[in-house]
Amino acid sequence: MSPKSKYKSLTQKKSNTWMIIAILGVLGLLILLGFRLFGNESEAIEIGKTPQDFTLTTFSGERVNTQDLRGKVVLINFWASWCTTCDEEGELLEAAWRFYQRNYPDQVAFLGVAYADTQPASMAFIEKYGLTYPNGPDLQTQISRIYQVGGVPETYVLDESGEVTAIKIGTFMSLEEINQAIETALD
Repeated sequence: MSPKSKYKSLTQKKSNTWMIIAILGVLGLLILLGFRLFGNESEAIEIGKTPQDFTLTTFSGERVNTQDLRGKVVLINFWASWCTTCDEEGELLEAAWRFYQRNYPDQVAFLGVAYADTQPASMAFIEKYGLTYPNGPDLQTQISRIYQVGGVPETYVLDESGEVTAIKIGTFMSLEEINQAIETALD
């Protein structure tokens, strides 16, 4: 074998080695990214489970910690201004909120969590539907990750001890459906 051929062969082997190392490095990064994106350290939220507490800073600047709401039934609704079915639900939730504030002011709390939405769009949605219960952004989806939100709307009802008593994936279709979820937690 000529010196030129030996050099070419050696160069090719080094090139192949670096190619394999690069491919393995990229694969390792992709696997790590996959675990980060799709892996969730928290347990699945199910009826009977007590989710981790969180603090929601509302659009008006108020800080609401779910731990401070122990002793009340808490309805947590994940929504977004870009969600077309959230429109239908917004009016129903506000009607339910007003009913419970009038009849059970110290027993029921509502929290709206704007899922991956912009503040101007969220504020326009709140104004459009006249929402008066506390609402705040979840821009980094930290709260949504606790509840493993897959889409909006999603609603969770917690009893006085913070345990999940109802889960609604999708839109509430009636005021009666909302009332039933809350009444179950009040019993």
